[in-house]
Amino acid sequence: MSASFLQPFVVRADLPVIDPSVLAQAIEEVQLTIEQVHQITTEVQRLGDPITIKLPGAAAVIASLGIKGDFQTWTDLRNSATASAAFLYDGDGLYHVIGESITNADGQTTPRAGLPYRKFDAVIRAAAALEKTMNDTEVRRQHLRDEIKSTTAQLEVAPTISEVQKLQATLAAQAAELGAIDREREAAMNHLLLQHVANQTDADKQEHARLEERIVDFKTAQQKLGQFLIPNTTPVQIPDPRSVRP
Repeated sequence: MSASFLQPFVVRADLPVIDPSVLAQAIEEVQLTIEQVHQITTEVQRLGDPITIKLPGAAAVIASLGIKGDFQTWTDLRNSATASAAFLYDGDGLYHVIGESITNADGQTTPRAGLPYRKFDAVIRAAAALEKTMNDTEVRRQHLRDEIKSTTAQLEVAPTISEVQKLQATLAAQAAELGAIDREREAAMNHLLLQHVANQTDADKQEHARLEERIVDFKTAQQKLGQFLIPNTTPVQIPDPRSVRP
């Protein structure tokens, strides 16, 4: 047996003594830190990265916002109205064409006064503009409704807060665009109603004017008749036959 083995075991006094309670606390703190890191990682995953989230619905609504409808103002419709169009309008065969002239019983023709007929063409043009607006916006409107349905379904299963927020913003934009399309339709309908009201108001005004003219004509005729019926009180002088020389 060697001599070195027989030497007594020497404990170095400069080595630190580890307190078990301190070690347990340190381990607990490390575990708590690890849990916090896991929580932060989970929270970051829940938040998501907004840049990496691409929504087809957002691109679709941006494209829809870029579409400009063929919309005419009420002034444009009124200024474009012509009498000749009113003369020849048949409503796809529903109405009788009145023509540009009047033929009397003798076969003689008289041109119609064009100006009063422009207001009828204005109504026709407003109705045509409304129909065109309805047709043009129907596809866009239905597409937006489908997109809103899809966005709502995605919102229900969105895994991250960033995606939820983007979906909510997309849904709000889609709803706003749908409302804009509906207001475009309402504007076209209002143009038709306004022109109809304007025509009806003008018809009432013209009737009132004709009534007033008839009253004036009647009073004038009465005055003339009264003057005609007033007896002539001027004395009649009969010449003396004797004063007449042969």
